[in-house]
Amino acid sequence: MSRELSHKIALWSNQCERDMPVRQGGPTRPTGRTRGVGGRGVTEPEVNPTVARRELAVYFRRLREQRGRTPAQLGKLLGVAQSQVSRLDSGARGFRLEDVERLCDWYGLGEGERRRLLALADESRRRAWWQQVDLPPAYRTLIGLERAAEAINEYCNGVIPGYLQTQGYAAAAVNIIQQPPEKARRAVEVRLRRQGIFSRSSPPRLSVVIDEAVLARVAGGSRVMYEQLQHLLDFAQRPGVSLQVIGFETGLYAFPAAQFILLDMGSRLPPAYYSEDLLRSIDSTDPDDIELSRNTWLKLQASALNPVESMQRIARYRDELRF
Repeated sequence: MSRELSHKIALWSNQCERDMPVRQGGPTRPTGRTRGVGGRGVTEPEVNPTVARRELAVYFRRLREQRGRTPAQLGKLLGVAQSQVSRLDSGARGFRLEDVERLCDWYGLGEGERRRLLALADESRRRAWWQQVDLPPAYRTLIGLERAAEAINEYCNGVIPGYLQTQGYAAAAVNIIQQPPEKARRAVEVRLRRQGIFSRSSPPRLSVVIDEAVLARVAGGSRVMYEQLQHLLDFAQRPGVSLQVIGFETGLYAFPAAQFILLDMGSRLPPAYYSEDLLRSIDSTDPDDIELSRNTWLKLQASALNPVESMQRIARYRDELRF
């Protein structure tokens, strides 16, 4: 088994374009760590190279289309092949500082906008914590995007979604696949660190749909599962959180994958889709993929118990546990 494949398998249990005009002025950044200055706590903006790279890609693609410039002209200006132009357009490849300078000259942008775009280019070439861990590229992209998302929708039919896992449940989930202890510990750490976005003063809205089978499968023993189910009940009481269960009484229903996530990035970026299975992880901003995933999400929500009934179903499974 290849190293990349083993990582994807270990991460399997981790989860279950809109038009945007070219904007002037900088975006609002999520806050990051707090440092002491003169005895006071000052919150520093979080460095997010993933979002910075995508923002530059969307900005310059929109601007090129508005100005009637072609990909071939862009490739000639930057001295790159057409395949690389496509990667620049999608954000798969980052812009160098000299690329941004040339583009600002090409489009005749003002000094203030030039400084903003150069700052984004500089941020896009830095390394955040999730880029310093050995993870599949699409999973790294997910971690970067979810930190700037306004709303997150996730469906899972095999395990509790990673956003909602307790440490004990997460440890049991990653150990489904035999792997070195250090690798398993790192996977749990990444999962728990991702949950930090819900501890912010303005967290993203979260909507989750799970299959009832997730509740029936005990992970880590009765006590760990009890704590996990209680955590679901507590978390669901937070503002902006919706948790629904598709009950066994629904019978068979159509789903495209065992797990998928749909990120609403607001006005900053197009929405994004993420999914992973045994063999690969995928992230996409393709409008057709987004439309399909949105329609699927709405059908899954309609098939599920309402939030109150879902809480009652979770509580029933919790109360049946003995330890």
